[in-house]
Amino acid sequence: MAEKTETYTPMMQQYLKVKENYPDALVFYRIGDFYEMFFDDAKTASRELDLVLTGKNAGVKDRVPMCGVPHHAVGSYIQRLVQRGYKIAIVEQMQDPKEAVGLVERDVIRVITPGTVIDEIGDEKESVYLASVEDYGYGYSVVMAEVSTGENFVENVAHTSSALAQNLLKNNAREIVVRKDFDNRVIRMLREMQIVISYCDETEIRDEYLPLCENLSRDPDRLAYGRMLNYLEATQKHMLAHLQTVSIEDENSILYMDFSTQQNLELIESLHRQSKGQTLWTFLDVCRSSMGSRLLKKWIEKPLVNQAEIEKRYDRLEYLKKHFMNRQNLRDHLGQIYDLQRLITRIAMNSANAIDCVRLSKTLNQVPEILAAADSTEFDFCRSVDPLSDLAKKLDGAFVENPPVLTSEGGMFRDGYSKELDEARTIQRNGREFISRMEAEERERTGIKTLKIGYNKVFGYYIEISKAAAAQVKEEWGYVRKQTLVGNERFISPQLKEKEDMILHAEENAIRIEKQLFAELTAEIRKSLAKLQKLSIVLAEIDCYAALAEISSRYGYVRPEFTDDELKIESGRHPILDEMMKDPKYVANSVEMNKDESILLITGPNMGGKSTYMRQTALIIIMAQMGCYVPAKSCRMPVFDRIFTRIGASDDILSGQSTFMVEMTEANRALQEATSHSLILFDEIGRGTSTYDGMALAQAMIEYIAACIHAKTLFSTHYHELTTLTDSIGCVRNVHVVVKEENDKVTFLYKIRDGAADRSYGINVARLAGLPDAVLERARGLQKELESKKRVVQQSYQLVEMKKEDPTAEDILKKLRDVNPDDLSPREAWMMLEDLASEAKKKE
Repeated sequence: MAEKTETYTPMMQQYLKVKENYPDALVFYRIGDFYEMFFDDAKTASRELDLVLTGKNAGVKDRVPMCGVPHHAVGSYIQRLVQRGYKIAIVEQMQDPKEAVGLVERDVIRVITPGTVIDEIGDEKESVYLASVEDYGYGYSVVMAEVSTGENFVENVAHTSSALAQNLLKNNAREIVVRKDFDNRVIRMLREMQIVISYCDETEIRDEYLPLCENLSRDPDRLAYGRMLNYLEATQKHMLAHLQTVSIEDENSILYMDFSTQQNLELIESLHRQSKGQTLWTFLDVCRSSMGSRLLKKWIEKPLVNQAEIEKRYDRLEYLKKHFMNRQNLRDHLGQIYDLQRLITRIAMNSANAIDCVRLSKTLNQVPEILAAADSTEFDFCRSVDPLSDLAKKLDGAFVENPPVLTSEGGMFRDGYSKELDEARTIQRNGREFISRMEAEERERTGIKTLKIGYNKVFGYYIEISKAAAAQVKEEWGYVRKQTLVGNERFISPQLKEKEDMILHAEENAIRIEKQLFAELTAEIRKSLAKLQKLSIVLAEIDCYAALAEISSRYGYVRPEFTDDELKIESGRHPILDEMMKDPKYVANSVEMNKDESILLITGPNMGGKSTYMRQTALIIIMAQMGCYVPAKSCRMPVFDRIFTRIGASDDILSGQSTFMVEMTEANRALQEATSHSLILFDEIGRGTSTYDGMALAQAMIEYIAACIHAKTLFSTHYHELTTLTDSIGCVRNVHVVVKEENDKVTFLYKIRDGAADRSYGINVARLAGLPDAVLERARGLQKELESKKRVVQQSYQLVEMKKEDPTAEDILKKLRDVNPDDLSPREAWMMLEDLASEAKKKE
């Protein structure tokens, strides 16, 4: 772009002016039937999309790099680019080129970004969030918006980069909007996480949106919300009429799990992202609608901690389990509804077509049957919803069964819907009948059997005659030669052109009327957006309950009972493996812990089932607290407030740390944040360092949990020396995985029994893996030699006094150290004091 703007052609100057306003986006510039890209945008698009890079003469010496895509296929190209983190500015022709005097007027109609995708989402069950963040000195206000459904909520996050990163990862935030002077260190970290950064300093909330944020009383929350609204309006070029009322998410109202815990337990994504492995979500998701599937995902990610709310969900499942016909009826009708939430968005954003309206009509027609099947005291939340019967009547029968994708093509509405449209169509059809009659008459009159009457946009209607018969054309017929092709000649006649004018005007008139009717109908739908939003939420909930009831019935799951402190799962099963493993059948195992025995120390060989046993326990608890029945003979459990895991060697997305550092970081999070109502799963802690280091750390952690935290803990280890901790720490109980040994061969029985494992079976496992016999024999010899020379290490197994760190107090002190009082207004200082006081009272 070294040349001066003035030297370019008018069209290229128009392009450069647009590009100047969108420097961080790829500009898709509409020219005729193509979207063209120029300069560096063209080079990027050609590389990412495998397009041919060409050049264009633009009034300067060197040709401008250029590539393009057809307008009718642009969606797939945009989707690929957005998934790779690019922003796309769509430039449309704002007037008909035929009507333009000089340069066609063009403008940006929408900017598509990774966090604002609507139709560009690849998987209809996926939720993609845009995050707006306000840094208020001692914490972050984070607003999450799912633009394709209108959902948005606010969370308050601790003032650390790792806490912010955890929040963004858990919510699948693809893009974050911040003010221009946001902390550069945090920005760099987020970019490394492949999160797109956008900037917006405008935070004022327009009057139209004030009803949506009436729940927001804190200034930072309103600033973050205002930033999100202004950024969305700047990119969508449209008022966001589909946004729902913003909700405030309280961390203490859900079962907290950090991002690594969700990964370790494979709740939503498989640990091996390239694999097609089952997750808890994919296993439980027998929902009949995309709305239900997305809501089910949220239930899994954010289980409840309010026992009364969990019991309500159980009651609804119990009703649907008992009333099989109602459940089947519900699921049949739910299977015929469309994604109402995303239909609403397209209608609100003026991007809907007739197909969307037909789908809305079909969905509304199913609502009375769905609400009738859920008509019971358990489903009381359904009674206040409006089924929108009047709107359903207006839509019913308005459109043809298979309307065109583009409203500009016409043919959307049924005959009889509009008298004016019917009259225009009658003229149109009569004209076409005239053309058919004329073709037959001309063949008869001229005697040319190959004569045809055709149409194209360039010439309009024409008479086509084969080359061989063209010599027979006589002057008195009035034919005027218009075009010569390889095998045919094309002619026009005064009579044909006279009728063409009438026909084309009738078609244009019919399309104009249809566009007007469509605009009036979608305006009518927009009046009911709020009611449609509430209806979509109710339908998604019903779908979730029906799905969980179906799963619970199909696999014989049981309703959990809640206790004060006892965890007793009898014959528990891993929900996914229990279904997948048929030969050999999955082995059920029980878990039992009470107030006096809250730590299970699990020993046994690798591949024996220790990790599966721990995951199984966590998954049963998560299922129970999300409101689902569980795979067990019986289940008695307390309501847990948090789950922390350290299972397996997972990659650290945040910073690329070593496995041992990740292990210690995750362990630290549990030791710092767990309470007596939490669940901790530690799998072979300390294996990433030397034996004595690892053993010392493992013992110290067990002692700390026993003395200071009192959380229910499953702790697997290969350090058999730790099994003697039961002699001095009363709350520790040994359990082990059972193996059968015969002639140096071991058979894994996958059964958990009381007591410690008598020894390790590492060499036996190596034999199963197929290591050479020479290696195995040498290892056995070395093992005996080492055991005979083993030094007796003096270890203390007395439970020592340990002081529990108070993370709340440390957090309050850190906030006070970080903030500069001179930077705070009186109102901000008062708000900070109120927040700190509230935080301190939570731990009383």
